[in-house]
Amino acid sequence: MKQTCSVLCTVLLLGVMTPPVAYGQTCAATAGVARAPVATDDATQGYAVKDLWQACGHVWRAASVRPRAARWEPVFSSGLPADAFGQHTLFAGGTVRMVSGYTGHALGVTLTMQGQPQNITLDITADGRLDDVPLNQRDRGTYAVVTRVYDQSGQGHDLLAVPGKAVVHVGEAAVNGMPALSWGEQNGPGGFMLPPDLHVDSESFFFGTTGVYASSNSGYAAYPVPLLLGEAGRAFKVYFGGYELDGFVHLADSTNPDQRTSLVITNAPATFSVWAHGATYHLQSGNMPAVGHGRMNVPSLKGGYIGFNADGGEWFSQGRNTGIWTGLVLADHVNDSNAVEQFRVAAVLQGQQMPQVRPALVVLGDSRSEGFRVADGRNWPRLAQAYGQYQSYNLAVSGATTRHLLGMLPAAAQVAAHSGNHVAVVFGGYNDHLSQNHIGYDETLINLGKVIQSLQALRYYVVLVAEAPTDPVLRSKVMSAQAAGTLRPDTIVDPFASGSVLSNPGNTQYWDKDFTHFTAEGQAELASLIWASIKTGFAQSVH
Repeated sequence: MKQTCSVLCTVLLLGVMTPPVAYGQTCAATAGVARAPVATDDATQGYAVKDLWQACGHVWRAASVRPRAARWEPVFSSGLPADAFGQHTLFAGGTVRMVSGYTGHALGVTLTMQGQPQNITLDITADGRLDDVPLNQRDRGTYAVVTRVYDQSGQGHDLLAVPGKAVVHVGEAAVNGMPALSWGEQNGPGGFMLPPDLHVDSESFFFGTTGVYASSNSGYAAYPVPLLLGEAGRAFKVYFGGYELDGFVHLADSTNPDQRTSLVITNAPATFSVWAHGATYHLQSGNMPAVGHGRMNVPSLKGGYIGFNADGGEWFSQGRNTGIWTGLVLADHVNDSNAVEQFRVAAVLQGQQMPQVRPALVVLGDSRSEGFRVADGRNWPRLAQAYGQYQSYNLAVSGATTRHLLGMLPAAAQVAAHSGNHVAVVFGGYNDHLSQNHIGYDETLINLGKVIQSLQALRYYVVLVAEAPTDPVLRSKVMSAQAAGTLRPDTIVDPFASGSVLSNPGNTQYWDKDFTHFTAEGQAELASLIWASIKTGFAQSVH
């Protein structure tokens, strides 16, 4: 008999755990996974020991995943994410309370009121949330630009926006109802500098974020995304995608300038963390772990940069990712893996994350799916998450050709190996025919065919997006190849068909003035038009 989440949780947990936090409609709306785990939530369903499961304000950890005999144990957390590291927390901040009992300043922002810039401080109130009332007082059509993120740890390590490079917004994006700090292509290049007197142990530091990433493949030319610790020549970096736009998380340190790990970061609400322990880097995105290896040639790392751009020095260039963060934590010395687990549990509870979700969507494409020329992560794959509950992986990146799409297949294979039913959306080819790339139409069709066949071999349900009218020749060739059976996706969706609001690139409500990219409204329309095929794919795919 089908039971609601609230009834099931109450039956199983009455008198055992503290009352559930407010979960409301989110819990009821996702009843498939918003329930207590059972014995059949096992290895055959893709779960692993130490995976977390959250429903109705309770968390479980997998102690065993034996087939039909899985054992999930309740996990208790009385603290908040930054509490896990105690006195070793050097910075904690964001749009929510990250340290138990904290009330006070959260963000320094610049607002435009009656045409004039005003510097305002937003506080964390007694209920642990951001007092965002002042944001409603700014002039219509203007942004609240974050100039400072206050340190809630008591260490005084506030993050200051790089002078002239304050581009992070608040009030434009939310994660599970919580306001978030948001980067984006259209925001422009910039980020936050770590204080120069902040030092971390090079062999035992921790960095974690709560919230969302709007792209999994952001490291165009290996920009440090989202973190650089240390100084030039003696720095540790985390970035996504590497030099080859492959979609994996990469690391750089003194021993290796570009180390690809096995981790593909999810774009659904989740924690992301990296923990240095000796010569090993432990990474985590939701329930997905990975390791890297290396060692810094200095005992401590001084200062650094948090953001999505270059090295924080004189030269800045816009990175290819978008962070939508509710919280940040940096600790200088962590020897206990239990502290890292405590951070995960507290963050899962606070952010109402559901790391147990198994269906996965992978998007292979270029700037039109990455979200070029839109602000605050409003690309269509992120916007589509409003329609369903699944793990999202947006591998698209600006400038990608179909040759790059082929290079994204290993990341898609990694996702497939660790997910339930999975769907892939392919939308690319336009960049092949730019003068600098010298890729002919015949090769484009061959590459698209290889991408589709390879994804289907990985048991993806493949959705091909018809080419936009910006390139009528490629559009015609793709449609003809699909009709002739030389391109064989499981389905093709045409958001640009005659009669669609996206059919006319001259419509500036939906199209950018370059007649190639989409406005935020256009990205939202793409999400709506493509979602029906994604939903069908989840119903028909088999993991």
